[in-house]
Amino acid sequence: MNAEQRGFSLGSPLPSEKSRPRASALVRVLFLLPDKIHPRASALVRVLFLLLLLLAAGLRFYRLDAQSFWNDEGNAVRAAERPIPLVIAAARGDIHPPGYYLLLHFWRIPTGDSEFAVRALSVHIGLLAVALTGRLGRRMFGAEVGLTAALLAATSPLAVYYSQEARMYGLLGLVAVAATDLLWSFLRRPGLRTGLPYALVAAVGLYVHYSFPFVLVAHNLLVLGWWMKRPAGRRLGEALRWLAFQGLVLLLYLPWLPNALRATGWPSAGRNYTLAGALLDILRALTVGITLEADAARPVLYGAGALLLLGFWPRRKTTPAVATLALWLLVPLVLIFAFDLYKPAYLKFLLAVLPPFHILLAVGIRNLARPFRFSRLASPTPSALTLYAFTLYAFTLYAFTFHAFTSHALLPSLRNLYFNPAYARDDYRQIAADIEALGRPGDGILLNAPNQWEVFTYYYKGDLPIYPFIYHPRPEEVGPWLEPILAAHRRLFVLYWGDLEADPQRWLENLLADQAYPAWSRWYGRVRVALYGLGPLPEEPRAATRARFGPEILLHGYVVGEGPFAPGDVVPVTLFWEADAPPGRYKVFLHLLDDGGNLVAQNDAEPRGDLSPTFIWSVGETVTDRHGVYLPPDLPPGRYRLRAGMYRLDTGERLPLSLDGAPAGDALELGEVVVR
Repeated sequence: MNAEQRGFSLGSPLPSEKSRPRASALVRVLFLLPDKIHPRASALVRVLFLLLLLLAAGLRFYRLDAQSFWNDEGNAVRAAERPIPLVIAAARGDIHPPGYYLLLHFWRIPTGDSEFAVRALSVHIGLLAVALTGRLGRRMFGAEVGLTAALLAATSPLAVYYSQEARMYGLLGLVAVAATDLLWSFLRRPGLRTGLPYALVAAVGLYVHYSFPFVLVAHNLLVLGWWMKRPAGRRLGEALRWLAFQGLVLLLYLPWLPNALRATGWPSAGRNYTLAGALLDILRALTVGITLEADAARPVLYGAGALLLLGFWPRRKTTPAVATLALWLLVPLVLIFAFDLYKPAYLKFLLAVLPPFHILLAVGIRNLARPFRFSRLASPTPSALTLYAFTLYAFTLYAFTFHAFTSHALLPSLRNLYFNPAYARDDYRQIAADIEALGRPGDGILLNAPNQWEVFTYYYKGDLPIYPFIYHPRPEEVGPWLEPILAAHRRLFVLYWGDLEADPQRWLENLLADQAYPAWSRWYGRVRVALYGLGPLPEEPRAATRARFGPEILLHGYVVGEGPFAPGDVVPVTLFWEADAPPGRYKVFLHLLDDGGNLVAQNDAEPRGDLSPTFIWSVGETVTDRHGVYLPPDLPPGRYRLRAGMYRLDTGERLPLSLDGAPAGDALELGEVVVR
């Protein structure tokens, strides 16, 4: 066999696929049919792979619409519903290219834009990625590795997570494995028939995500190694051919290249991590996903690391395949660190290297069980005993390996994905439902991050006016923007999301703490919804007092808004504090009690809406602290007593109250609140 027949050579050659009996292309793609095995064994492989695809589909379709769209999903859905020129225009101002949005635009035409229908696109993308991962594993190492890699891909918590999200990261993984599969064909049989499809898919990858060039860097390093092993007489032609295909990729991407160069990119992670911790976090994400902490899966991570090292250990005939997977896995990771793109929010970029990780793990499992090989089935007339031994081997190997993985990693991670609120996506669906239930004429809705508008209006169908705030505001812009809104409403619902990016100095929240009365706040995932009451803003106490809470805090006076009030109103309360010694960290409580002393409403918060905790107060400084007490919609009419006090944040112990030096319990009576 000559060098042209062998094609790829990084060390010892692999036999050419052309020299082996081959099944039809469709069957090989769909069923990972191994070459040169008996039809009975081929049928078994077909059945196993179909079962794996059914398993993958079940895990991805299960509870597909149980969770709300979160912010980025809402942006994708609302971008895709626009006409194509507006889809492209939206992508120009985004940190992602338009490929996924355009695909979703055409997908939703026949399917609609329900949560299930939109996310079903990602499910189908994920299933194709499972199939191509198994196909590439089979082409490189044989049927046993292909099936094992497909099983790992089918059950991967990271892959399942992003197969249930209406974003482009699953598509990034699919295009990465498709391009590498086509590159593998090109390196074995260089030519137009293999190079042109590769160039087309690589160009698609550039339109899918701005991290796809990391995969292309790995591909070019791989081709460089292949080129150096080529016969000297062929090197110039091979180099020109490859450069021509790379030029075609660039030519196809040229219309979008100016936008890519102008893209702001992702915020730097700040390099505030240790390399060992970051590598462990990456291994955790690749092995058990992002819905299980490393401590809970540490034994499984050690096992996965060992299998990965076994997968890196090449045999003579598999050196090219291992080199391909190693470059594909490691080069993007090195570039992620080099460009300071490592942080938990960016672990989704790992979808591009999930296929080589699964194939290398499958190779590690195969190397661990080298004495037993599926190749035994290549016998012209395998006996029933041979087939039985194969079945027993497969069951024993997978039962032992995946029992530990399933019980300690897979099931807990998937259970967290499906059911654990701590790992749930931001619940804009419930936010909209709650605001529709609690809102009334005269209210307004304010979004601190303006790009919440897309996802919030996907769910909210009420009539209250919505005000998207300025992105990255300057301090002098906040007051003029907010003043007419405060004058037009009696209550404001404010959605806080992505504070560190949208309003890093929290200018809006600080101004609202001084110009409104924060009544309550609730978390919906990473979104905090706060209700503010609006009204007069006294700067001097109406009722003076010399109340002392604990040894350091003085209350000089207070103002309680004049009633009567209605259920659903916010009672405005302004407190005037001073510290005459460095204070600890305390929380303010306001309790509304009925005639029987029962608590009917309350507000517990640190001063100024949690923005001025007591431990940062300067001695002698007067702190004007505004709070709102929200009256429940079902509160009966009557007269209620309002009390105020403080308690330690760490223990909940109330600070003792003294009036004019005499003990007076632990709460100060502020007066009556009349509800009609």
